[in-house]
Amino acid sequence: MRVTKVFNNNAVLGLDPVGGERVLLGTGIGFGVRPGDPVDPALIGKTFAPTHGTPPERLVRLLADIPAEDLDLTAAVLDDVQDVLGPEAAEHVLLPLADHVSFALRRAREGAPAIEYPLQWEVPTLYPAEVALARRALRVIERERGVRLPDAEAVPVALHFVNAQLGTADMSQTVQLTRVLTEVLELIGRELGAPVDPDSAVTARFVTHLRYLVVDLRAARAPRAAADDQMGAALRDARPREWACAERVAALVGERFGRTVDPAEVPLLALHVDRLAAETPS
Repeated sequence: MRVTKVFNNNAVLGLDPVGGERVLLGTGIGFGVRPGDPVDPALIGKTFAPTHGTPPERLVRLLADIPAEDLDLTAAVLDDVQDVLGPEAAEHVLLPLADHVSFALRRAREGAPAIEYPLQWEVPTLYPAEVALARRALRVIERERGVRLPDAEAVPVALHFVNAQLGTADMSQTVQLTRVLTEVLELIGRELGAPVDPDSAVTARFVTHLRYLVVDLRAARAPRAAADDQMGAALRDARPREWACAERVAALVGERFGRTVDPAEVPLLALHVDRLAAETPS
């Protein structure tokens, strides 16, 4: 890995052999080096991946503002949930999550009232697994610091965990995704004549499919799976209502994200809608 920018004696921006940028921290890692010099691996203490929402300069500013003990606490939180999120989660969300945890702890010390976060209903409905992990994280914080943060803090922490799984630190994208998922479920409920059960396994699988559809859409990737034309035609003939609903879902998602959803996604969406219809009272 080679240095591309020196922030200070203890922080540099490095470029790995495949062209990936990383903010590298370590005592003396930036001392006396210039762009183009090799990075001494023995000096690397922590590694962070810049993203569109958290570019290198912002990462370094966050590092300067977050107390070291809060950064270590957040690393312990991510270690505790690594079995679910995977070992690479810290690269994407350690600093943004540490920034939030530090802010929440500071408010708790000052006795400030709990914050009324937006999406209080949507997040537990759409991301129950991440909310469960967030509550687990709050228990780790209480155990390590002796501070019980408000239950409402599970909402923003869960959104950071969603970011970790989507490989981004840009909270605005996840908030947009959450609002669009809510719109989609409301649309399907109107089409089926009854609200979709937010707690069902069928709904959870559909939400997971939509999450990765949006990821692929943003990255301009082809669908991860596609139904063949014959199956799609059969489904369209057998389930015209569900097919039409799937087309509306594809149009809504495409409109919200400024992309065209691949028509190959429609049969897959129709299958999900059909499963939702089967468990929704008419």
